[in-house]
Amino acid sequence: MDVRQKHMTNIQHRLAYLKSRVEIAGSLNLTDIHIYAEDFYQALFNLLGNSYKNGNIDKQNCAYIDLIDDSNKMAMQVTARDDNKKITETIEGFFENTEHPEYKDYSLKVLLISKRAKDYTTDFTSKGKYKFNHQEDVIDIERLIAIIKGSGREKIIEISKFLDNEIDLPRPKTETNEVETIMSLLEYLSDDANYKEFDGNYICDPEQKINSRFKDYADDFKEEFTDLFSIYCNTIPEVKRAFGLDGVRAKKISNFLKIISNRYLRECSEKPLDAFDKLTDYFEDKLNSNGIRADIGAIRYYLLDELIGCNIFSIKIE
Repeated sequence: MDVRQKHMTNIQHRLAYLKSRVEIAGSLNLTDIHIYAEDFYQALFNLLGNSYKNGNIDKQNCAYIDLIDDSNKMAMQVTARDDNKKITETIEGFFENTEHPEYKDYSLKVLLISKRAKDYTTDFTSKGKYKFNHQEDVIDIERLIAIIKGSGREKIIEISKFLDNEIDLPRPKTETNEVETIMSLLEYLSDDANYKEFDGNYICDPEQKINSRFKDYADDFKEEFTDLFSIYCNTIPEVKRAFGLDGVRAKKISNFLKIISNRYLRECSEKPLDAFDKLTDYFEDKLNSNGIRADIGAIRYYLLDELIGCNIFSIKIE
């Protein structure tokens, strides 16, 4: 493969992966990755010849921009939103900044870090009042990749190596889609940065289903579920939605969990506590073999949640 093509493929994969991570984090109202994105794209655009500094460091700078390049008279808003209102507010807030009238002569860019640019019909210039061309000044990841592609062979190689150090891609798939999906979910849950504090909006009530299916083991399951509930309950439902675990995909995962859990149940002479430990070990080993530091609590809470949903141990144990 041509060296240029190899490095452009690497750039495309890593920027696309970061874009997807930002989109998932946004759907869960997690903002840490957005803060990282500002610094990341500052460094990336500076490799492309800019001299951006973080505008949020200097509180006197415009509230509507994130990066400022005084040398080239450019400014940039880094955002996950692609709506007309956001872009309009950015433009008006930037060019109408009375603290920095010199910004009227700057070029303003809006970088979309998780969305594709739309075919906007809004007059963002307010009938020529502001200098802004959305076809050039709204930059999405696809357009950024095109900009990098035109930057020359040596710059492409430099940016590719920069992305290698900044963005870790997930390992190639080696499992069924169902296992990979669960592992991706558990990998996400194993990262403390992705947790939401317990807000008391969820009701911990595993009584009925556990009692009806595991009469002699119900207290053990309920005690562990209750202990883990306040840590994981806010995150699991939202991350399931973010991963698209509904419809046919959810049914396939449900069938997989039933098959493997019932197999362990038979191997453990229908002792659900022993089988549950083996099921935990199965997913822990899968994560560890992929270099992921597994969160045992996250694994067990996820499996307990699926147990209550009757997706684990479909065989009734008295």
